[in-house]
Amino acid sequence: MIRLAALLALSLSACAAAAPEGASPGGPASRCDVTIRFGSYGGGIDRPLSDTVTDMVKTDRDLAHVERKPWGREGEYDLCLTAKSKLNASAIYERYRAMLPARNLQAPTSIEGPDGKRFETIGPM
Repeated sequence: MIRLAALLALSLSACAAAAPEGASPGGPASRCDVTIRFGSYGGGIDRPLSDTVTDMVKTDRDLAHVERKPWGREGEYDLCLTAKSKLNASAIYERYRAMLPARNLQAPTSIEGPDGKRFETIGPM
């Protein structure tokens, strides 16, 4: 019985230590300098915009860590970006903010950055 309890405790601690789905190895998973949120009005996220941002993230040398955090049933997710330097966080925010359209009829998209910076696309009226 004691062995079973020890084995269960060991299994649970191993699960807790595992990296979240979509996490990049070697970086902090909880701190986001910039968060891009891909939402949905009921028909899924703006996939072309998501793909464009993902392609840019892959080559962005200012990023130390990138984590995709799924949260919805229609492909919604947050993209957590961690800067290599706090000095780069504002520049990263502005770079990705410039990629978001002012109006997005397909799906809501928002970005949050350092010092309370926030932008959200305007949806259908």
